[in-house]
Amino acid sequence: MKTFSLRQFILLSLFLTFLFPPLAQGIPQQERITINLKNVKIVEFFQEIEKITAYKFFYKTSQVEAVPLISVETKDLPLTSVLDLVFAKAGLTYTLNDNQIVVQQKEGLKQAKAKKKVSGTITFAQDGTPIPYANIQVKGVQGQGATTDVSGKFAIDDLPENAVLVVSYIGYTPQEIAVSDKNVVDVALTEDVAKLQEVFVTGYYTQKRESFTGSAVSVSGEDLRRIGTQNLLANIQVIDPSFRQVVNNTAGSDPNALPEFQVRGATAIGTGATSSTDALDRRTLSSTNPNLPTFILDGYQVSIEKVYDLDINRVESITLLKDAAATAIYGSRASNGVLVIKTKDPKEGQLSVAYNFETTVSTPDLSVYKLLNAKEKLDYEILAGLYEPTVNISEDEQIANYTKKREYLAAGVNTDWIARPVRNSFGQKHSMYIEGGSKSIRYGMDLRYQTADGVMKGSGRDRLGIGMNLSYNFNEKLLFKNYLSVESVKSRNSPYGSFSTYVQQNPYYPIVDQNGNYIREMEIWQHQQTNGAVTESTVLNPLYDARLNSFDRSEYANITDQFSLEWNILPGMRFRSSLSFSSIRSTSDSFTSPLDNDYYAYAAEDYIKRGSYMYTTGNTNNLDGQAVLTYSKGFNKHFINFALGSNITTSTTDNRGIRAIGFTNDRFTQLGFANAYQTSDSPVSQVVKSRLFGTFSSINYSYANKYLFDLSLRVDGSSKFGSENKYAPFWSAGIGWNMHKEKFMENTIFSELKLRATTGFLGEVSFDPYMSKTIYEYYTENWYSTGVGAGYLGYGNELLKWQRTQTTDMGIDLGLFENRIWISGRYYYKRTKDLLADINTAPSLGFSSYKSNLGELENKGVEVNFRVDLLRNSKNWRLNLNGNLSHNKNKILNISEALKAYNQELISGDENDYTRPIPQYVEGQSLSMIYAVRSLGIDTQTGKEVYVKRDGSKTYTYSASDMVPIAEAAPKAEGFIGATVSYKRFILTANMHYKFGGYMFNQTLVDRVENADPRYNVDRRALEQRWQKPGDVAFFKSITSTSLTRATSRFVQKDNEMGLTSLNLTYELPKATAKKLFMENLRFGINMGETWKWSSVDIERGIDYPFSRTMTFSITAQF
Repeated sequence: MKTFSLRQFILLSLFLTFLFPPLAQGIPQQERITINLKNVKIVEFFQEIEKITAYKFFYKTSQVEAVPLISVETKDLPLTSVLDLVFAKAGLTYTLNDNQIVVQQKEGLKQAKAKKKVSGTITFAQDGTPIPYANIQVKGVQGQGATTDVSGKFAIDDLPENAVLVVSYIGYTPQEIAVSDKNVVDVALTEDVAKLQEVFVTGYYTQKRESFTGSAVSVSGEDLRRIGTQNLLANIQVIDPSFRQVVNNTAGSDPNALPEFQVRGATAIGTGATSSTDALDRRTLSSTNPNLPTFILDGYQVSIEKVYDLDINRVESITLLKDAAATAIYGSRASNGVLVIKTKDPKEGQLSVAYNFETTVSTPDLSVYKLLNAKEKLDYEILAGLYEPTVNISEDEQIANYTKKREYLAAGVNTDWIARPVRNSFGQKHSMYIEGGSKSIRYGMDLRYQTADGVMKGSGRDRLGIGMNLSYNFNEKLLFKNYLSVESVKSRNSPYGSFSTYVQQNPYYPIVDQNGNYIREMEIWQHQQTNGAVTESTVLNPLYDARLNSFDRSEYANITDQFSLEWNILPGMRFRSSLSFSSIRSTSDSFTSPLDNDYYAYAAEDYIKRGSYMYTTGNTNNLDGQAVLTYSKGFNKHFINFALGSNITTSTTDNRGIRAIGFTNDRFTQLGFANAYQTSDSPVSQVVKSRLFGTFSSINYSYANKYLFDLSLRVDGSSKFGSENKYAPFWSAGIGWNMHKEKFMENTIFSELKLRATTGFLGEVSFDPYMSKTIYEYYTENWYSTGVGAGYLGYGNELLKWQRTQTTDMGIDLGLFENRIWISGRYYYKRTKDLLADINTAPSLGFSSYKSNLGELENKGVEVNFRVDLLRNSKNWRLNLNGNLSHNKNKILNISEALKAYNQELISGDENDYTRPIPQYVEGQSLSMIYAVRSLGIDTQTGKEVYVKRDGSKTYTYSASDMVPIAEAAPKAEGFIGATVSYKRFILTANMHYKFGGYMFNQTLVDRVENADPRYNVDRRALEQRWQKPGDVAFFKSITSTSLTRATSRFVQKDNEMGLTSLNLTYELPKATAKKLFMENLRFGINMGETWKWSSVDIERGIDYPFSRTMTFSITAQF
């Protein structure tokens, strides 16, 4: 083990002495003062001392108003000597308390008068709990006031006549209360979004917003819950325009599909190296998304699944860190932004219990599916030539087939297939929080049980959790905290399969026969191939599978323990050390019945292969330790915040899987009933280990709270890189100017005017371990006399370098009329260097691709937030408007030869693969650019599509080599607009989403209109808007055409959208009424999600799982 020598110890001591010069200055009372004043009021003397020192005077106006003018001239005298000289002449005395000078009259000069005394309690309006350390000042009397104790209580003596108390607390709206003849004044403070943003949590320490140059947004948990009660992540994007959810049109509202988010655009190319459709492929047992932000929960990094399953009622605040100055302390984890979530700490006081109940009703949104009814579908089949006789299929056979369907129609069959696998689902959530304790020991316990049933029958996600929080404060110097939580999440996918299967079913098919039994074979289609051969295909009833005992379910259990120690070493100096350990065990079971339609066509000899069972399990252990030393000091007009820290994380994941086949019947669903492993298959396993170590320092300096400077430096080391590139530095710097603090800005309409600029380098390591190491897998199916063989599983790139993003950010914060109008604007530029991407290889090598640094990418854009308080001081009414807007432009600056070769492979592949746009990587274009062949539309005479080649000539022949950039999918602007109206105890909040200026490739028009198989149900436009005869002006080609439609500019449409995403109404009972019900307070709420939506693109939304609309009723009680 390496030890420090005496020389190293002395050097370290000298370094710390230099780092913290105020500690060597002696006691602050010995500051030496030079001052020269003549014939001034004593108050002017106080103001001059405050300018040249860090001290503040506290006094009553009545104590100093009769003091005659004074004169004082001193040179380099101690502060106490100057005070003694002046106060002796003025008949005053004083007391020094830290940086406070409390002025008093000498005993002989005090006037005898009756004293007025007032006391009371300050509480949070939302839950009635007491507010410790709230500030109460007597308006107009400098220095007279009080601070509440840990129980929220205060008392003030010697009040002047007609006194008015000003009650304030960070993050809450101040209140002015006239005392008059009251002896007791109780005040409930409500949250103020603008004030809350005065302080934000970085995950390592707390930073004051006013003196910080970085770009960060802080939101209280209460404001998040007003937006909606369901999804914490979805609510955040309403607050800030840069945090955007990537819409998943395939998964829809599936409660088990994890959402994806981006902050200020994509900074990386996806992880295609490990993509596979095989759920048991070793390369897919662990996966990462390189564009996700980093999630920090109570100081520790967690997965998006952990945040997705987090109870929103536990959240105290969230902070979104966006630019280099705000995120550089996270180094290699910061290029995509950092979302910091802080949960509630227990408050001291008597035992308090908070209970929340929610019930949610979800309804599937099927309005986007415009399908043909039974009669229309038969008409469409006739026009499509489906019953035309062929060489080997006679006219009589075709007529008989058509007649049978007409009989179904005559019998009234018109099955609404898409209504069969869905339901109106109901979910409920019960959460309870118990807290209390003394100043020394505080305790808290949270419990939650939640069921979230999906709108597809049989799907859902259930959550159960318990947490124990204990803190011990020893002598105001040491604070110990420990939080232990146990969570269990169980998910189940719908046995009804993909929703798209039901969309395709013909409405003239009956579901059951005359006896009420499910019909399995609904139709047998005959189709003549181009070579004259006739093939048959059977249409099977998907509802037949739903009645079987098949299942697809998974669960995970997470045990986490977080321990921290905080040591207040000296005033302004604090050391915090913490350690978190989490263990996650996950399992997945998927059983397919041997009676399933998947095995309908199995031959007799394959009977014993019917039915399958796939089982996977994984254990993940994460250890996260960190230590941070912070120091804050103010002297004269200078103020410094300094932090020095380090952290280390280690993660080990052990995944295993097995797949078996051959089940005798539908009732034997256990794995042990299987007959064998799947053909050419065997059990698989994978152990993944990774470590990350980093050390950082940051300094924040401000002068007179006007001129600001930030500097951060971090060095990270990761086991994911080769020996030559294990470490990388990251840094940031920022400057700012609080213009509203200048004298020339006093007494103007500007309550805030702040300019800022930051720059720095950030990193990204969100890819699987071992990409820099060549790895092998054993050939377990073949053994040799010399032992077992091995082959490549992945190629390791020892030269792999850190992907780094240079970020520049400039912004302005503008507040007018005491922040009644507040506007914040940002411009950012992000340039990603050494872009990590995949190089494709020949499959014969044993691996499909490997990681390499392949280019540069940039994102630049603007963000705007605004808030307008239209009614603020009204007795009963309050109204404010808020909104945001973001614009991001993405561009590939340069790419390697390997990516250029990849682009060439795309256009030289099978042209049957081009029914959708293929992403390409082209210098000067964006990652979201839509590539397709240009189209002039449908020829009115032939009904064929006319293409435009690269050279501008026209043709009827499609060629992938003619693909060019068509339109940008990213919108020109996207954001939210909201309003909050409160009347007495009612609060109504509404939020609308909008976007415009982008384009979308309408895949519905390709898959469900032109390439739709006429044997199945289709989009209504396939019947109503297709070309039928010469002279028709139509958007779609001939209704009889069987040629494959591929991606062309014809299907690229403007993507403009607006919708009412959430509507929330709450009502809180008067306290007196609540106490009659033996409660401190009681609140009722109703929330509606995705209430209304308009889009310029008419598409089918929710391909495998439909979207839904929700309504949630809630009750919150405090005991």
